[in-house]
Amino acid sequence: MIENWAKKYFPYPEFRTHQLEAIEFIFKVFVNGRIGLLSSPCGTGKSVSVLTAYLMAREVEDVGKLFVLTRTRNELEIYARELQAIADNSKAFLRATLIISRQEMCPLAKGGKFAERMDYRSFLAYCSRLKKAFKGSSCPYYSKVFRDWRPSKEAIAFLEETRVNHVLMPEEFYEEAISHGMCPYELTRLAAADSDVIIGNYNHFLIEEARRSIFARGRMQMDSVNIVFDEAHSLPSAAMGLLSDEVSIRTVLRAKKETVKYGVDDKGFLKLFKSFMEELGRRAVKLVGIGENHVLSREESSLPNFIKLSENSIFKILDFLREESDRIVLLKMEDGRLPVSYIARIADFVERWVSENHEDTVKYARVDEDHGKKVFRLGISSMDISKTTHSLNRVRSALLMSGTLWDFDYYGDVLGLDERRVTTLSLPSPFERENRLIMVDKSVTTKYELREEMVDKISDRLNRIIGSISGRIAIYFPSYELMEKVSSRLKTNTPIIKEDAKIKVRQVLKFLIENDKCITLGVARGKISEGVDLTSEGLSLLSAVVIVGLPYPKRNEMHEALLKYYEKRFGEKAFEYASTAPCVIALAQMAGRLIRSQKDRGVIIIMDSRICGKIRKKLPQDWQEDMEAYLKIENLVRDANRFFQNNQRIN
Repeated sequence: MIENWAKKYFPYPEFRTHQLEAIEFIFKVFVNGRIGLLSSPCGTGKSVSVLTAYLMAREVEDVGKLFVLTRTRNELEIYARELQAIADNSKAFLRATLIISRQEMCPLAKGGKFAERMDYRSFLAYCSRLKKAFKGSSCPYYSKVFRDWRPSKEAIAFLEETRVNHVLMPEEFYEEAISHGMCPYELTRLAAADSDVIIGNYNHFLIEEARRSIFARGRMQMDSVNIVFDEAHSLPSAAMGLLSDEVSIRTVLRAKKETVKYGVDDKGFLKLFKSFMEELGRRAVKLVGIGENHVLSREESSLPNFIKLSENSIFKILDFLREESDRIVLLKMEDGRLPVSYIARIADFVERWVSENHEDTVKYARVDEDHGKKVFRLGISSMDISKTTHSLNRVRSALLMSGTLWDFDYYGDVLGLDERRVTTLSLPSPFERENRLIMVDKSVTTKYELREEMVDKISDRLNRIIGSISGRIAIYFPSYELMEKVSSRLKTNTPIIKEDAKIKVRQVLKFLIENDKCITLGVARGKISEGVDLTSEGLSLLSAVVIVGLPYPKRNEMHEALLKYYEKRFGEKAFEYASTAPCVIALAQMAGRLIRSQKDRGVIIIMDSRICGKIRKKLPQDWQEDMEAYLKIENLVRDANRFFQNNQRIN
């Protein structure tokens, strides 16, 4: 029954392995208003399964709109292509709106003006001022979309014109909007009201202000919308990032210059705050060294105690500074200069620093080195991820899916999901198990990763592995420091590209395509270890993935603070949630770069004996069954060679 029903909408001749199971599960999530956790490996066609299940659910009852959240532009465009495929093949057209960030769609930013050089926080403030037309400065693109806060006749006519049987990519919509002299972002928000499907990024739901804005314009209610988080394994880290903020002493110095230039009497506050940062920084260097976060006690982090002012007195100063920063921004706008106020940035940070003292709040100081100069920083974050994700309990239904959503309890607990509504499904890999070999080098470990004798041993064995594999190899490390130590000991003439802060994914892809035999070096949770397809024409470019050590989070004061907080919240699961789960997620993502299609073949080598311990139980059943452990490097290399001889790779 499910197969025939799904075929009404499914745009391809055949279903992939396990795809019907995914469609049925998602359908039930939408119809029954559940919170579904779906672990469905790469190759099962999750995006088109979601859209097919949604169309089926609409036949049963009025399930409301579908709001899909993706991490990257590429993932967003995959949904757009699948929507078009459904429309072309089944004639079931879903009106869709694709929303990217306000700054990316801003004509003033793309036009080469200073809007493109702002950080996102400053850009939003600038955009808000232009929309309100402070002192006559207004946005011509916005004013053509709205008249007295209502959609203009021109905007309504534009939306009617673009309401065709075709899904417009963001670039297409942008060009159309600009040709009519209207703001593309505001038009996408208006278009959401008449759309069946809205596709955006994580922030459009996780940031409350953004969510309210989109829901208001899209005429959506929380209890009548179905949320889908794609690549949901990254949801905890994305949510944590939104709860964090950090400023450097350079921002304070720029704010001080503003007070001088624009005649702002800050009563010496910025000088005191600078001294506060320097005092905490010196203490951090003494206790944890350069480049490490020192977690502050409540007494250490007390700004009122340090500067001998009450909280109320500080807040009054901050209010004054914000008023002055508004004046400064307007003056800069009039002069055609970057309309950013560093005073406002410091005021916002200090307010949060002083006012937030919750159990889940962590405050830290760090000192970095930049071209021989010390840079003092203060940061603040919440360890309670559910502060940004608890709203999932209020929506009509929610689906969290990923190829590596292996530990359902972890996601349910840390995201604060209502366990009464949670339903789960874990699907096996659709690829032949014979296509990949999982090997473990038990003779090494990165538990003591920087001990020279272990680095030498890892390097020696890695040299043997590299010499035995003819093809492209991705080697991942738990840290940049270990990567540097090992890479300096590699003895090979094979071309190597190494991840750093400036590298772009497209550079790595170009390198892989141009070199049949080469090596990429990366780090866990880095740019080239997760969320990227190292493929060409749908086929993986890699012959092997080597994971040097287990990617446990670094043991430092920040991690200890998280562990203590989790002990209070989750009890005996604290270590599992703070350490093991993030390790498994990173491990799965690195290994997942290898096999991307039915035609791919390759070897996964994990160089750490600890994978054979308790962590093994957290891996999928097929991993547990297929892992082969080795002590002698000769035997590991021999079996890897046999695998490649028996499995000719198609690239």
